[in-house]
Amino acid sequence: MNATSEHPSLPASGGSEGTVNLAVAHRLEAERLIQWFGLSEIMPREEFPCFEDGEGLSLVVTGSGAERAAAGVRYLHGRRLGSAWLNIGIAGHGSAAVGTGLLIHRIARRETGKRFWPPAPGLKLPGGSLITVSEAETEYAEDAAYDMEAAGFFAAASRLVTPDLINVYKIISDNPAHPLAGFRRGQVPSLFGARESEIRSLVAHLRERGARFAHWRSLPAEYRQLLEKYHFSVTRKAALGKLCRRFTALGMGPRLTVLVSKRYHSAGALMAALEGELAGALPVGGKDSNEPAF
Repeated sequence: MNATSEHPSLPASGGSEGTVNLAVAHRLEAERLIQWFGLSEIMPREEFPCFEDGEGLSLVVTGSGAERAAAGVRYLHGRRLGSAWLNIGIAGHGSAAVGTGLLIHRIARRETGKRFWPPAPGLKLPGGSLITVSEAETEYAEDAAYDMEAAGFFAAASRLVTPDLINVYKIISDNPAHPLAGFRRGQVPSLFGARESEIRSLVAHLRERGARFAHWRSLPAEYRQLLEKYHFSVTRKAALGKLCRRFTALGMGPRLTVLVSKRYHSAGALMAALEGELAGALPVGGKDSNEPAF
């Protein structure tokens, strides 16, 4: 069942090109984001409250913990396809000052030992590593950020889109000099407010990268035409999609149209013809500059 038939009140998604899905753990972390980006609540009575701006930006409030974060990602994905994902939230840290914003480049889940490496876009934002824990951290033993959601978020989102389009941004709320015991939830909106420009630049960056990647990934009409003319196994369908995208990336759309108009005795013969055409278009080891570099 699709999302719109299951939830009639939810408008149909306009597609994934240039869209960004935000994930936060708590409603207070969503407060400033809702204000800045003009988000409206679309799923107020559901397990995971969701918001959107009608122009490709959506947000889900997942609740606390890695499992909840992963479930919230899957929930929003089922209702809003996104070409990029961003987790924003507060975190403790072993040494960073309260209020510091960090673009996370390494995530370790203490409970399982699993590690993830989000991309480091050239935005000149301070970076850092993060440890996802199952209970609030009070010892701050390592020189790293501590949260309870990022590992679950990243693991779930990376099953939906390329990891190069997934970022994690944390704002430090507590540290050894200002321990968690003294932190008040009402401080969250002001912590977010101080990092508005960084968050806006990161969202804009993900919109641009997501749009560029979605454009490159889009399948030309010839792909559907070939599926109607020949029988392809599941594996060959995937390979055919890659070949068709390659023609588009190389600016060889007209040549693909010509090849599609021909008749081959089998799907295998067609694939060989497409591969041969591409092999002759580039020098050995060549790569077209139109392909996105992630």
